[in-house]
Amino acid sequence: MTRLTLGAHLNPRPDAGLKLAPGMRYLTDLRPPDLLQGVILRSPHAHARILKLDCTAAMAMSGVVAVVTHEDVAPGFRLGLSHKDQPPIVVDRVRYIGEPIAAVAAKTREIARAAMAAIEVVYDLLPVVDDPQSALVATSPRLHDGGNLCHRTFHEHGDICAGFAMAKHVVEDTYVTPRQVHAALELEGGVAIPTTDGRITIHAPAQHPHGVRDVIAGILGWSSDRVEIVGSPIGGGFGGKEDLHVQPIAALLARATGKPVHVALSRPESMAAGVKRHPFRIRMRTACNEAGELLAHEVQAIADTGAYATHGPEVLDTAHENAMGPYHFPSARIEGLLSYTNNGVSGAFRGFGAVQMQIAVELQMERLARLTGMDPMQFRSLNLRDPDAKGPLGQTVLPQPELKIVADRLARHPMRSHIGITPGRWMHGTGSSLVSKGEGFGGGRPKLGGESDTGISGPNASAGVLAFVGGRIEYRSGLAEMGQGVIGALAAALSRELGVGTGDIFVTAGQTHATPDAGPTSASRGTQVAIRIARIGAPQLATQILQRASEQLGHPVSALALGPGGVYASHEPRNAPVLEFTAITGADILVEVAMPPIETADGSGASHKIFTTCGAIARVAVDRATGRIKAEQIVVLPACGPVLVPDAYLGQVEGGAIMASGLVLMEDLAVRNGGFLASNLDRYFIPTIVDAATVDVEPIEFLSPDDPVGIRGIGEIPLNAVAPAIAAAVFDAIGEAPTTFPVSPDWVLEVLARRDERGFRS
Repeated sequence: MTRLTLGAHLNPRPDAGLKLAPGMRYLTDLRPPDLLQGVILRSPHAHARILKLDCTAAMAMSGVVAVVTHEDVAPGFRLGLSHKDQPPIVVDRVRYIGEPIAAVAAKTREIARAAMAAIEVVYDLLPVVDDPQSALVATSPRLHDGGNLCHRTFHEHGDICAGFAMAKHVVEDTYVTPRQVHAALELEGGVAIPTTDGRITIHAPAQHPHGVRDVIAGILGWSSDRVEIVGSPIGGGFGGKEDLHVQPIAALLARATGKPVHVALSRPESMAAGVKRHPFRIRMRTACNEAGELLAHEVQAIADTGAYATHGPEVLDTAHENAMGPYHFPSARIEGLLSYTNNGVSGAFRGFGAVQMQIAVELQMERLARLTGMDPMQFRSLNLRDPDAKGPLGQTVLPQPELKIVADRLARHPMRSHIGITPGRWMHGTGSSLVSKGEGFGGGRPKLGGESDTGISGPNASAGVLAFVGGRIEYRSGLAEMGQGVIGALAAALSRELGVGTGDIFVTAGQTHATPDAGPTSASRGTQVAIRIARIGAPQLATQILQRASEQLGHPVSALALGPGGVYASHEPRNAPVLEFTAITGADILVEVAMPPIETADGSGASHKIFTTCGAIARVAVDRATGRIKAEQIVVLPACGPVLVPDAYLGQVEGGAIMASGLVLMEDLAVRNGGFLASNLDRYFIPTIVDAATVDVEPIEFLSPDDPVGIRGIGEIPLNAVAPAIAAAVFDAIGEAPTTFPVSPDWVLEVLARRDERGFRS
């Protein structure tokens, strides 16, 4: 059950009817005439050189229309953001189990699979690199020409040696976070449709359709205007559809056959070949004085990006920026290392590098608070950065007065009352967290594909079109609807600026041929984009609509105003418009909006200017008999400003909280010799409704009056806050801080056994 402490009324989302209708389908379910089936031949080995690839027998089979290999890709083309290191199809060396080697298009899936089995591949097996730490040793096999260090970050300020020398209390430990699977309802898949004029349209889930368009054009050696992407709506993304998945294969097969091609992954194929959350190993040493004031902080983090970089450097940058949390440290030394291994591929995932670091930082705060004898929230409040302070990497940031507001609200919250050890089978614990995370993309991030279309440089620039066409107000945005409610946010943002009803707004999202490039729908930036573009363009759109109405009615523009359903006479109040929108005639009105970025130009490393704050409290129950842990109740206090679409807001908080419990308590895709030990959800367990805690959402709608946006995205921050709160609650329940996640029942039983041996049996 979820409760929202908010005066706003929960209205149905504008896309609710469509999603509940019997005819609602995923993009992958499209079935045009003459559709061919595509399948992908994937490597069974984690690391090998390809000595021979012979597709002759497959091509000769009846019903097979085409086979594609790396020879069909534009020469030298590589995928990647800051590191372009991944071939769309293997050239001569496989680096992970499941890497594409060839693909077949045939009249049926059965024929395609038979042809795939007929392809002859001869491998020369190479040593497997499966440990990110040993991968960095000079003697380790090199997975790329530049070695196995994909990316490094470093920051240092103050005299860290003096800080530790003055310390009364020091906590040092290593925290290990797991590889997590997105487990979206809609798997990776899509349909590529060639046209008679030499173009291709791809219907496939994509969190950045314009970026996908540009990459596919590069793979084919075409100009971008020959590729169209329909990337929305999506049946769940969570970052897993920021990377390309089947689009390159589908496009190559469609070009080779001249016919529509359907390519869709099974769950086992998705588990093997899809991107995952980056596992981290974080060594952290933190010191404070007798009064509880933080003195020094030393962090070294090693993350496993797998065979290719994808979003790995950006994930490490975000982890690096969050290594000090929202706290002031007079001295600190932070180093991050990103390793290449043969452990699949890690990519973007909700929380994006920050959550791994926030779990470690918040547990350090809890442990130091106990050593000083202080309440954990009192300890945090004492050490918070000032609202007008520089950011964690020394960059200029927007003021954060909400940090203290959230901290004070957490400190006074009744759920934080200590339960104490209770008799019986179940033990209970309560933990809190306070986190602050950058919104959008950090300055210094490489330019995104398609950004040049906006005419503005910078990773957080965006664009949109506001229109009045055929008596209908339209908001056209390249943002993708992934189930998170961006359609509702776009409609609510524009209706608020124009003063009309949300039902008056028609939204087109995630289609490259109908919308300008809005940048990726990720990093919690969608709401900011929706609000700012509406704010910039709405006055111009309103003026032109009213001018058109003025000409029809014979009234001066100054006597008219927009309202629900149409144009109203402002000098003659009434409950109905004097001219409905559908009755306004004339040429289409198009307002093209270019949104400039808000980002910092200073600081060490890739850093953010806009931060989002959130607090959380979690209560867990620990089974003394089995060591099993259940999150029972969660309170989330997001400081995201005004709630734009209450039901979508609620859904994001609840989903983030449950996903956080999976990260801390259940989920880990273990790997051995480069191979994942689970191939389906029968061995990789995710939270279900049975595991879902009661979630209370208490929005803090205050932001600085001078804030240039006035709102923050809700997509990630609940997960970032809830995960460390659950970890802290486990610490409270059993008296020992967990350091390896997910928390193992066996480890819990070991801790309880040690406590019993010391005479703490209850």
